[in-house]
Amino acid sequence: MKIQRVNRGRNHWYVDLDTGQKVDGVTTTTGNGLPKPALLNWAGDATAEYAVDHWDDLAKLPTSERLKKIKGGRYEKRDAAANKGSEIHTLAEKLVAGERVTVPDHLTGYVQACVRFLDDFDVRPLHVEAVVYSETQRHVGTLDLIADVLLPDEARYEHIPRRDDGYARGLVDWKTGKSGIFGDVALQLSPYRFSEYLIGADGEPVDMPNVDFCAGVHLRPDGVYDFVPLECGEDQYRDFLYVKEVARIVGSLRDLVGEPIVAPTASTYVLAKADETEEVPF
Repeated sequence: MKIQRVNRGRNHWYVDLDTGQKVDGVTTTTGNGLPKPALLNWAGDATAEYAVDHWDDLAKLPTSERLKKIKGGRYEKRDAAANKGSEIHTLAEKLVAGERVTVPDHLTGYVQACVRFLDDFDVRPLHVEAVVYSETQRHVGTLDLIADVLLPDEARYEHIPRRDDGYARGLVDWKTGKSGIFGDVALQLSPYRFSEYLIGADGEPVDMPNVDFCAGVHLRPDGVYDFVPLECGEDQYRDFLYVKEVARIVGSLRDLVGEPIVAPTASTYVLAKADETEEVPF
């Protein structure tokens, strides 16, 4: 198995060069295999909010066009949030590398939060935006950051191994959504943690480095961040593999349905109106 990430604009996918086949990324796999009931409420709320926010403009449109706009309103909101998240990830990647960045006004708070996190924990990056994969379980993804961080000397963090200098090696994921860090992030990071290989800066795979813990960093527009540890052990990895199987089943359901069976002989029936003058026997 030899993995290559293919980038096209804002999109990307993964290809196994040995077979030429696409391999679903971890994010796609969890999206297809993990039920997310909260999305139902989000879809309804986002549609209603779009209709209210664009009420006057919608009233000027023909009814069919108005309906089309309202139905698509939630996707505009989703895509705007996704684009914002991508921009912040790109800026964070450059900041971690020690580069200077020019920040759009609407992203200033997020960047300030990222800088504060990097400074507060004296983050020392090892791998940034690295592709990782498992040859045995056939999953692949791109992690945000593996870094050594200086953790506080508090009893609640004593379970996290660290060196004598106080640093621990963490697998860290940036999150920018309004709602913070959800438990499904653990199912995203656990397959990264238990991958077998990491593609280095030279494009060659190396053994996946061990990490002491996993965490999400929630960057907020007010310049504040939350550094949230996550349970990403063997149990969570096993759960991800279950989700991966559900995603496989969901993706193959159409293949279970065949073509309609046509009878080997067929008769033709014609419905004709009876002659009103003809006597009908009873």
